[in-house]
Order: sequence, then structure tokens, then C-alpha cells
Amino acid sequence: MAEDEDENIIKRAEADKGDIGPAEENPEIIGSEENLPEAEENLREEAAKIVHEDEKSADIMPPEKTAEHEPNVVNRDQDIPDVVKKTSADARTIARKPIVIILIIGAIALGVFLLYTQIQFSNQSKIENFNASWNQSLADLRSGNTTLDEYCTKGVHDEDFCNRFKSLQYMG
Repeated sequence: MAEDEDENIIKRAEADKGDIGPAEENPEIIGSEENLPEAEENLREEAAKIVHEDEKSADIMPPEKTAEHEPNVVNRDQDIPDVVKKTSADARTIARKPIVIILIIGAIALGVFLLYTQIQFSNQSKIENFNASWNQSLADLRSGNTTLDEYCTKGVHDEDFCNRFKSLQYMG
């Protein structure tokens, strides 16, 4: 294919050379500065003809057949297939696998449940400690191991009972 093109170029060059001929036979070429603009114009015209002939000789489909093979609607998925494949693949992966969404929701629910139970256990232990201290201080008061003044100064005591005791103490 390339050899045919090279041969065509050589034949054209020889034909062009034959058209111009040697300098001795063509007096217009020798020493005429007046003809330079015309020569430049002639060269441009010849170059345009050569380009036009090359365009005609190329294997191009006629417009009727080209219209048949071109789609009417532009398919953007074919323009950049890698980007489209990656984006749609990521979106489809999550949509196709609802198990992933279910696992995420389950993990969140489990975390909330464990946090709630931990808070409840800590609150329950505080309540149990308070009740144990209350019972111990009352047991000490009943057994006589602690006086009323000591009982009322401890952290855990009956406020109402201590207030009544203090009011009786100041009255008498």
C-alpha cells in the first residue's frame, strides 16, 4: 500500500518536471523577477490540485453509505467506556448486594444495643451500691454501732429522719 503511494508520488513529480521542462527550454523561468508572483500563484494552484486529487483517491465511503452506518443518537457510554463502567459497576455492586446494606444496618443496631445495655448496667450498679450503703448505715444505727449524729453526717442517710432529729434536738 505504501509502495503504491510512493510510486504515485514519483510519477506525479516526473510529470510535473516534464511540464516545466529544463531551464534552457523555458525562458520564462530564467531571470524574470516580474513573473515571481505569477509563479507563486501557479505553485499554490498546483499544490491545491494535488491535495484535491489525493482526497478524491482516498477510500472514503460515499455520503449515502456513511449515513447508513452512523447512529442517529450519540451513545455517550461508548465515548468513555472505562469511566462509565467503573461508575456503574460501583453503583450496581451495592444495589445488587442488599446483604451489604443489611449488614451495615445490623452493625449499627448492634452497636446501639450494646451501648444502651452498658449504660443500663452502670446505672444499675450505682443504684445497687447506693442501696447497699443505705442498708448498711441503717443496720449500724439499729444495732447501736453508730450514733444518730454519726448516721446523719454519713453520705447515705434518711434526710427526713435526720431533719426531725435535729429539730427535736434544738427544741429541748
